[in-house]
Amino acid sequence: MVRANTLMLGVAVAAVLGVAAWTAADETAAHPAGPLAGRPPVAAGLVASAHDPSGGAGGPGALILSDPGSSSPSSSPSPSSSPSPSDTTPPVTVANGADARWHRQPVSIALVATDAGSGVASTWYQIDAGPLSQGTRVVVPAPANHKGDGSHLVTFYSIDNAGNQETPQQVTVRIDTRPPTLRWTGVSPSPVTTQKTLTARFVVREASGAVATQVRLYDQYGALVARRAGPRRASGAGSLPVLLRAAGGPLAPGLYRLQLTLTDQAGNHAVTSLEPLRDYRPVKATVTFTLPRAGRRVALTFDDGNDEAAWARIVNTLRAYHVHGTFFALGPKVVAYAALARRTLAAGDAIGSHGWTHTDMELQSAAQIRRELALSTAAWWRVARVSPVPYMRPPYGARDAAVLSAAGASGFEHVMLWDVDPQDWKGIGPAEVAQRVLSHVHPGAIVCLHTLPNTAAALPQILSGLRAMGYREVSLPELFAAAARRR
Repeated sequence: MVRANTLMLGVAVAAVLGVAAWTAADETAAHPAGPLAGRPPVAAGLVASAHDPSGGAGGPGALILSDPGSSSPSSSPSPSSSPSPSDTTPPVTVANGADARWHRQPVSIALVATDAGSGVASTWYQIDAGPLSQGTRVVVPAPANHKGDGSHLVTFYSIDNAGNQETPQQVTVRIDTRPPTLRWTGVSPSPVTTQKTLTARFVVREASGAVATQVRLYDQYGALVARRAGPRRASGAGSLPVLLRAAGGPLAPGLYRLQLTLTDQAGNHAVTSLEPLRDYRPVKATVTFTLPRAGRRVALTFDDGNDEAAWARIVNTLRAYHVHGTFFALGPKVVAYAALARRTLAAGDAIGSHGWTHTDMELQSAAQIRRELALSTAAWWRVARVSPVPYMRPPYGARDAAVLSAAGASGFEHVMLWDVDPQDWKGIGPAEVAQRVLSHVHPGAIVCLHTLPNTAAALPQILSGLRAMGYREVSLPELFAAAARRR
């Protein structure tokens, strides 16, 4: 039980306690909103029974008075008509349910009055500057429109049957229904090229004080890669160091998205937008032809992006079959077909770099290779705020030590080749494309296709055939994830 703080309000009681019981309507008419002083008491049988948030007969936020002992107002008990002249001690009332915390739900306070002499006649309360009401249950509302947010003063007192009035008591109830907000103000360095830690900056707004934070880091395709509890954050500008590590060790280069969940002192939750973090740290590049540990999964990959209509048809077919592919489009095609590039990502498909000019990289210098990859990477970032890192496919599959070194220096950890090649670029018909794919697939196969009309026409037959053979078509990130799980 919480004993309220005492505050004298100078209330003059001029009531004659032997009066007949009042009805709820009588009380409303006799005691309009206003100061406590000069209000006569009402029979103790009327209590505040419910808070009406719907705006019924009492209007929005009304406290409904009812008689707990009878459905008839006239049956409310009255104070004793024979007050004891020897009882000069007022009642004592405590407020049960009030505390110093912030609340996002309505707060119910039970007013418990005791009087060892003549007994309690009535208990009265007032919320802020609202009407004086009789009852032993007070409900401080928490409307969803946030209009009740803030600190509310509940004043209460009791009168005994000898006419003694308690000094008015007060408790404070704090309501907060509005969740905190966070606005991202920047990430540095961006992109990361040398270090493993970066700093995310933001501004928090929350009236109730510091908020608890939960930090989540997702990869570009929505997979959760790291999660941890963050420190409490005060309202105002702040920053958060982000270590690019998961439970298993350092993260591979690529694009990640940072998200915070904020919880204020009342328990209101807010989830921030996803803030992109680009990690292009140098790594050792490795060549991958197939991933047999992935089980009965096959990755279909599509190069070049030269034919917009074929590219769009392939995306539509993959979506219709509820599977994902991986697209290695040339940088200029990403820019030229920007809307289609964004739609490809929105469908859940993965991307990688195929360079800028489709030149044999074995014939280029290290600087030229890095420029090809940088231009391609910048194109994806410019049109869709995504990144092809860490997947790259050199044109023609040409790779030597210089190509691998330049790829690794640009953050491309995976140089993706293939082990199934139907040579669809030679102009063979859709049926032949499908037959060449289905006759050569195996667990963990990586299939090299192109965004061409014959390939787009063959894709439904390929996908249906894979299903019939017990294979699941996946993107490269999904293939790598499956292989990692089966180690």
